[in-house]
Amino acid sequence: MIRANVVTLAVCAAALVACSKPAAQSSAANVTAAPVASAAAPAAPAPSAPVAAGPAGPIDVKDLPAPAAGQWKRVSSQDGGAAQTSTKCLTGKPIDPTEGGPPCTKITAVRTATGGFVVDGDCPANGVSAKLHMAGEGDFKTSFTTDTTMSMSGGGGPPMSLSNHSVWTYVGACPAG
Repeated sequence: MIRANVVTLAVCAAALVACSKPAAQSSAANVTAAPVASAAAPAAPAPSAPVAAGPAGPIDVKDLPAPAAGQWKRVSSQDGGAAQTSTKCLTGKPIDPTEGGPPCTKITAVRTATGGFVVDGDCPANGVSAKLHMAGEGDFKTSFTTDTTMSMSGGGGPPMSLSNHSVWTYVGACPAG
């Protein structure tokens, strides 16, 4: 899910610690490159307007939106760079903003009035102070967007901030295999 954002940011953070210089962009685990197809996509779950799963306000991370199970196309841009397209099969479980990244010692989540979310976390690792900020909006059945920022300092390198904007679109059932 959003794991790819955090994984990419975590890999960059690890590279910063190891080399004390800006890290190169990396691809995330469980995400495969896919060419942009011009053919019509398989039928998606019935579209629905964004509906809050509860009132706006603080929530547990386990109560974040759960995108529909199936294959999703992700068009992502890191730090304003060229868009990269990939696909990923999601399980229908709630978004885990820290999966694949450093563990966060403190994390807060808020549901927006439109059913989206905002997550903030302190995720230090290997002497680097890392602050995660993630926001997501959409219906989480046919499409959603995420914006993630990881601000890091310490570890012998200069402070840096990485950002990622992703647009997720439901494609259909996951390929057999």
